[in-house]
Amino acid sequence: MDEVNQDELKMNVKLWLKANNFNYAWLAEKCFVSEATVRNWMARKPIPAAKEYIIRELIKKLPLTLPSRVSVEEETRITLKLGAETRKELEKKAFSQGKTLAEFIADEVPKLGGSSE
Repeated sequence: MDEVNQDELKMNVKLWLKANNFNYAWLAEKCFVSEATVRNWMARKPIPAAKEYIIRELIKKLPLTLPSRVSVEEETRITLKLGAETRKELEKKAFSQGKTLAEFIADEVPKLGGSSE
């Protein structure tokens, strides 16, 4: 896997962990490594292929949860197709506010319609 895809995976893992209230210690246990190893992966070292597989499977089994303030009264699926640069900019804005991308978007969407909650 190339470095760009690893960077994207790492960003997604961080968001996914935060959104599901998991931490590096939890992920380390699932990958059979130390928390320090997971921290190294997230900071600078590549994630080995076998561990990347485990992580991707965990994400499939435990999908991203919506923030508690988002309620869905009827089933609705919204798909946002963002270019890489747009996604990075939105993720930066979300992180600067201490939010995941999903939380940031959930907070911003009501503002687009001009409605006040």
